[in-house]
Amino acid sequence: MDHTPSLPRSDKGNTDLLVFEDFFSGYVIAKASVSRTAQAVAESYEECVFHRFGASEVIRHDCEPGFMSDFFRAFTKSWISFNANGSAERMVQTTTRALKMYAQDLDQRDWNEYAKRLTFEINTARDRIRGETPLYIVHG
Repeated sequence: MDHTPSLPRSDKGNTDLLVFEDFFSGYVIAKASVSRTAQAVAESYEECVFHRFGASEVIRHDCEPGFMSDFFRAFTKSWISFNANGSAERMVQTTTRALKMYAQDLDQRDWNEYAKRLTFEINTARDRIRGETPLYIVHG
């Protein structure tokens, strides 16, 4: 799990993008957010991951204050890991690069909608290491 650096304010007021990536399958979920406070991060995790797939066995992320806060620790209890996740870091770089190219072209303010299409593209692209698409690995 990681987030993008500040993006241009979208038409819905979002400036940040949280990126969740399943380490096993490579499946990516991106969620646009108005802020990256502990409350916003925990709510996004609950909505995007917890309610869809259940509790994660381990969550890897960097040691940013939003991820380290008391609220987020209380939400995730004891199944959290405070190590940076290189895979998520690379995915954030890829996603950020694509979104910034889109957002800078003609000052696009709908990048949060584009992020949904971008994650679909990522999830349906065949992974050369895994031999399948992340979407197929997760949903069969």
